[in-house]
Amino acid sequence: MRAAICAREDYETQGRLLEALARAGAHPEDEFDLEVPLPSGFLRFRVGAELFDVFSDAWAVELHGPDELVKHLLAVMAEAA
Repeated sequence: MRAAICAREDYETQGRLLEALARAGAHPEDEFDLEVPLPSGFLRFRVGAELFDVFSDAWAVELHGPDELVKHLLAVMAEAA
């Protein structure tokens, strides 16, 4: 599943995404700083055995991954809003 999260300049929503990732127990596959603004490119995360990506470019931030995991992260973000 793919979900558009926010515009690149929406730092508040990026912060909620990072909070949702932490609450879900997501761990980055590579070493990088988890801070707003997110770095550009694909950031790979793991929750248990599930892998998913956060994609960030000059225009938007997107989430790509298994349906249930993406839905869960979106629900957690909605709770924090």
